[in-house]
Amino acid sequence: MLACSLAAFAGQAAAQDLPFPPGFQWGTALAGFQTEMGGAPASQDPGSDWWVWTHDPDNIANGWVGGVPEDGPAFYERFARDGAVARNVLGSNAIRISIEWSRIFPGSTAAVDISGGITPSTLQQLDALADAQAVARYRAMLTALRAQGLTPFVTLSHFSLPLWLHDPIAARDALAGTSVGDPNLPPIPGPAGWVDPAITGEFAKYAAYIGWKLGDLVDFWLPLNEPVVNAAKGYLNGYASDAYFPPGAHTLSGAFAVLFNETFAHAAAYDALHQWDTVDADGDGQAARVGVAQNLGAFQPMNPGDVDDWVATFRATYLFNLLFLNGVILGDLDLNADGVISPGEHLASLTGRLDFIGVNYYERLLVRAMPESPLGFAAFTHYGTGQCPTVCSDTGSEIYPQGLAQVLAQVAPYQLPLYITENGLADADDDQRPAFLVQHLQVLQQAIAGGADVRGYFHWSLMDNLEWTMGYGPKFGLCAVDPVSHGLRPRPSAGVYARIARANALPADLVQQFGTR
Repeated sequence: MLACSLAAFAGQAAAQDLPFPPGFQWGTALAGFQTEMGGAPASQDPGSDWWVWTHDPDNIANGWVGGVPEDGPAFYERFARDGAVARNVLGSNAIRISIEWSRIFPGSTAAVDISGGITPSTLQQLDALADAQAVARYRAMLTALRAQGLTPFVTLSHFSLPLWLHDPIAARDALAGTSVGDPNLPPIPGPAGWVDPAITGEFAKYAAYIGWKLGDLVDFWLPLNEPVVNAAKGYLNGYASDAYFPPGAHTLSGAFAVLFNETFAHAAAYDALHQWDTVDADGDGQAARVGVAQNLGAFQPMNPGDVDDWVATFRATYLFNLLFLNGVILGDLDLNADGVISPGEHLASLTGRLDFIGVNYYERLLVRAMPESPLGFAAFTHYGTGQCPTVCSDTGSEIYPQGLAQVLAQVAPYQLPLYITENGLADADDDQRPAFLVQHLQVLQQAIAGGADVRGYFHWSLMDNLEWTMGYGPKFGLCAVDPVSHGLRPRPSAGVYARIARANALPADLVQQFGTR
């Protein structure tokens, strides 16, 4: 008995907190369309493709819409109070937000000529087209967040586009008869969004303008959120996705057109932000750091003993995790996605257009070879009741912390700083989130101790929000939202997160209670 007691005491004495590096960024992530509306009618933004998409009667009848943004948590009005919760309750020192392009430029900027480059005259022309009240609101938002001690990481396009760039209903109807393997897209009447190469120039104008107007408050920029997810969920429905993002199409050629246009647009935004954000907001010697929030899935073979499943897994990893990154880091634009960079597929204009990689990690995906499918494989996730291979969230996403180490290893060869820009789960009862947090952060801490240059962690999300076409059912927030006042109500897991963030370490007792042994 005494020996057992001494052994237990020795084990407790040996338990130590697991530290993170000095200056580590602890934050939460949110997006404009998902969180901004819900307050006064003046805060609504009907000028985006996603607004039209979520209100379209046919989409609602098809079950492609789970909620509307005007039922949201009203962050556009409540940013100061919500920021105070992030700082004072959660212990955060950073926050990731996005700017709605459709608010800044509710009308087209196509008439502004940038054939000679973006100049001070160009910016003045854009300033005359911008919504001054929206610019002022985002300036007030960033100023308030910084005053609370939160370093802002700002996304310029978190899926939504202005209507003058993308009419999602016209595009949906034009693409309705297209099969996934059709090599060519039919004509799309009206603005076609990311399948139109002209969007690159418009995105460059937008990025330059935002860098010029708000760069004194922001040093960390993410032009795009999850470019591959945007392509897959908008254009590979019925095959790689059932999310039905606008325009709800099923065309492989459309998905690749989107991805490659996003690649060029990111590079153009990178150059524009470095040119026009000239103020070092944080006093660290760099006025602008430009990254991307890249969704990285932990792809593994459905049958580890099947060679074809392994080959399919490598292809899935290449297409969904690495193809875009290779474009904006290495300058390799693999136009036929065959994994071989042929003459003409390496472009110096794309090389080195990333200062850091934002990793959005959520789940493992099991891959099965499927030669009859357009990409040669199927990747399984979001399991139904009784189908989850291990433990799953409320949305059927497999909780797989060790997959974070897998994806960090995949991007390590790029030798760029890393930030976990999203990581979270739907958990209405908040009974899985404490262990989810601790176990993922255990894996992250071990990766850092092993040499991974990870500099921050942003949990998705600060509050429950409109989870795109899934609506408000999935509860991803560390905080619930009062349906009347829109005030944030921290869940118990918020206390777990706060202890970690304030200590800049995983406390030993939390590891013992929730961690992986």
